[in-house]
Amino acid sequence: MTLLALGCSSPDASGTARDAGDGTDLNSCERARLGAALGVTELSLPLDPIDEPLADIARDICALDSSDPGSTAPADTRVLSPSEQRDAALPAALVRAPALFDPDDPPPGADPVLDELWESCGAGSASACNALLYEATPGSEYEAYAFSCGGRENLHCSVLLGDGSEGGLLAVDFEPQTPAPGNIAELDGWWESCGDGSSRACAQLVLSAPGGSAYATFGWACGGRTTLDCASLLGDDGPPPVLSGRSPNDEPPGADEYLDGLWERCGALSAPACRDLATFGPPGSDYERFALSCGWRAVTPCARLFAQLAT
Repeated sequence: MTLLALGCSSPDASGTARDAGDGTDLNSCERARLGAALGVTELSLPLDPIDEPLADIARDICALDSSDPGSTAPADTRVLSPSEQRDAALPAALVRAPALFDPDDPPPGADPVLDELWESCGAGSASACNALLYEATPGSEYEAYAFSCGGRENLHCSVLLGDGSEGGLLAVDFEPQTPAPGNIAELDGWWESCGDGSSRACAQLVLSAPGGSAYATFGWACGGRTTLDCASLLGDDGPPPVLSGRSPNDEPPGADEYLDGLWERCGALSAPACRDLATFGPPGSDYERFALSCGWRAVTPCARLFAQLAT
């Protein structure tokens, strides 16, 4: 659950207002609570000012826990928004990334290739942000910077930065109201649903239509909406039927040793392997479709999906 700031001061167990402090006065319970909220095992003191409201919350929780040993805090029954649900499943460093970076921050300087992607991402290139997310080491500054679209927001960068036509996707020939081709009745139905705003239908077109066809391209283009992540733009309304009965543990086809190896690594949560499998797998093959669905999971950017699944 996303923790909400309670202000610069709050009452202690006796009801007396206290200052936020710098974290050096935290007891063991409070340090444990704050460390869990920040996703760290060792707190760095004094606290960063952005973390001081969380220290207040940790104090309040521990005060409630100790005020009556036989009682427990009431359960939080608040319904989390989709963004809060997403943040609750992600490492703290990624959740906090927009507050830690600015688009014009200089790159770390540890890797020339990643530094170049960092600078392009900061300048507003969604494809550079997405490439940096694929290539960065998990837990690194590079990963956090890319995840936040260059210190902007934790949203798929092609949606946020508005250049979803990058990476070879040409959606300018379509609009949501573009009529279906009329060649295959089943695909025409999915086309119309995709145009009406169903990310599930768009994903179904991507995975079931002939590769390179107008049907598949319309699905990739999210019904002419020029985004590479339909679920982020429209909301996820469920998995496409073509994924029913499929599993990330499915055996590779066995037609090519190199592609089989990529298949196995993609199924084991390797986003670069999924990307390479989508690139080198024959168009329309199970290799390609396995990669495009992140190992029969969902049609979405695999690096972001796997960041959630790995927590």
